[in-house]
Amino acid sequence: MKILPSYYSNFNTTNSHQRPAFGSAADITFQYIQKNRFYLLPERMQKAVLKIISSCEKEPTLRDLHLKTYAPLLECKTLAEAQNLFPEFREVLQANAVIQRSNKNFRQIEKTVSLNDLSLFLLKERWGNLKTVEEIAKQLGLKGRSSLGWIFDKIRLPELGKNYQNLLKASDEAMNTQISQKVKTYNAANREKIIEHNRKIASNKRCIDLNRELTSQMWDNMPYVKKAMGDFRREHPKLKEGFYQAFWDSHPELKQEVSRVRRELGEQRRSNKK
Repeated sequence: MKILPSYYSNFNTTNSHQRPAFGSAADITFQYIQKNRFYLLPERMQKAVLKIISSCEKEPTLRDLHLKTYAPLLECKTLAEAQNLFPEFREVLQANAVIQRSNKNFRQIEKTVSLNDLSLFLLKERWGNLKTVEEIAKQLGLKGRSSLGWIFDKIRLPELGKNYQNLLKASDEAMNTQISQKVKTYNAANREKIIEHNRKIASNKRCIDLNRELTSQMWDNMPYVKKAMGDFRREHPKLKEGFYQAFWDSHPELKQEVSRVRRELGEQRRSNKK
């Protein structure tokens, strides 16, 4: 499986504002998740991933593993039963205990599910079936996610987390292909907006400082790339403008390696801040 391509190139930012760019993808194996994305996973999923790794079983996708791990939730008849089976949901409240007023949305919801069962229903759909908030709203006959957001807060429904959801989608080949195509289509239709966005990011002081630090660390880890670049410069002394593009075109394997190392350093830095 592939990680969704980035809007920005992973190394050469000299002319990154001139065109939308996609970084190289990386396989989403469970080993990769353990090393780079483990902190995004709910604790129960961390244990499930480690169990697969240690048993050397054939790896399912992360999405399939999530659905299997939370499948017992779908068989629960009451919220108390679900909380007994999944203690991480013990803070979820019964909707009828915390929501007293009736309005148009609740009258619409109760055509599908009673207020007494709403908390368990939302828990099953969100965590057990991985339904999006939009899909659940449509299922309940509501106009959109805004109609459900405050209910989620009121009953203290744990969120999956945007980054974890993206990882789940990216681990599924069909979903990843679909989302990647949407990203590419959006970039093609909004070229100027992407260029301006990249330009603002590239000029941000915090981004500049971070890139400088990551680049310094990268050179420390990859002196052979720096040497290859020096050799290439000596071989092409008249090449000024477009030097980096020419170098990467001549050394695609090094460009891929640099992207990998830079990405890992960035992930390590973000992980250390958790």
